[in-house]
Amino acid sequence: MSMKIVFCFDENLVAQAQVAAASLLDERGAGEHFEIHCVCTRAAGSVEAALGQVIRRRDPASSLVMHCVENPYEGAYQVRDISAGTYLRLALPRLLRDVEKILYMDVDVLIRGSLRSLWETSTEDMAFAAVRGAVNLSDKWEWNSDRPYWGRLSGMKGGYINAGVTLMNLSEIRKRKLDEQWDALAGEKFYYQDQDILNITCKGAIAYLPPKYNRFAYLEEKDFGQFIAEGIFTEEECREAMRSPVIIHYTGDKPWKRYDTNMGSLWWDYVSAQPDLKGMFDEGKARRYHGPSIMARVARKIKKACSKEKL
Repeated sequence: MSMKIVFCFDENLVAQAQVAAASLLDERGAGEHFEIHCVCTRAAGSVEAALGQVIRRRDPASSLVMHCVENPYEGAYQVRDISAGTYLRLALPRLLRDVEKILYMDVDVLIRGSLRSLWETSTEDMAFAAVRGAVNLSDKWEWNSDRPYWGRLSGMKGGYINAGVTLMNLSEIRKRKLDEQWDALAGEKFYYQDQDILNITCKGAIAYLPPKYNRFAYLEEKDFGQFIAEGIFTEEECREAMRSPVIIHYTGDKPWKRYDTNMGSLWWDYVSAQPDLKGMFDEGKARRYHGPSIMARVARKIKKACSKEKL
C-alpha cells in the first residue's frame, strides 16, 4: 500500500522535516510505503540528499519527490513568528496536477502510529478531512470574534479545523476551483493565515477526523475536558488522543527550542534515539530555555489587551 504524503517547509525547517519523515517511516505498518512529496522554497532544496538518505535507510520502497519552488506567497501576511512558507499548501492543487489525494502534514509533528486508517478515510464530495481546532472553544472563539474578518467564519463555530494535518481531496478542490479562491484571499490579513483561508472557503465541504490524528501537544487534561463539555469531541475521542495519539502536533512552543514544552520529551526521546538525527539540534540550549522572560510576557499581554484589530 502506497500513501502520498506532503510536507511543506522553507529553509528554516529542513531539520524538522527530516524528523517528521523519519517518524513517519519508523511507525509504518506492515506493507505500508510512502510517496513523500516535499514542497519547499529553493533555499530549502539543499536538504534533498540528506532527506533521501533518511528515507532510504528506513524503507527503500518509499520514495522522495522534491518540488523546489519560488514561494508565490512570499509577500503574504506573516504573524506569530510563522513565515510565509505556511501558505505553500495553498499551491498543492496546481503543483500536484496529476495527484487526486494527499495527506498534508506540517513538519512540527511526531508520528506515533500507522496512518492507514487516516489515509482510508472517505473524503467523497468533500474538499478535505481534518481535526477541529481549539479555536472552537467558546472563550477562544469569543476572543477572536472582534477580528475584522471573523464574520466570514459565521456558522463555523464547532467546525473550524486546524490545518496542520489535512487529508486533501485535490480532485474535489480543483472541481470547486477552491485554489483560485485561496489565491485571491492570500493577500489579505488573517491572524491564522492560510488556516483561516481554508476554513472560510471550505465551509460545508469538510469531513472531520478524531483528535488522535492531530493531537495538539500543548493541550492538557482540563482542555480536553472543555472539548467534551462543549460537545466538540466525545469522551472516547479525547481519551484516545491523550493515551494513544497517532500524530502529535507541536503547535505553540516547539520542543527543539524549549525542552520542557508539553510532550516535548517524547520528541527529544525519538530524535536522540536516531543516529542520523540527534546531532541536528542543540538539546542543551533547549533545556536552558523556559519561555520568554517575565518582562517580555507582561509586554505581550499589554500589547494584546491594547490591540483593537488583533492583527
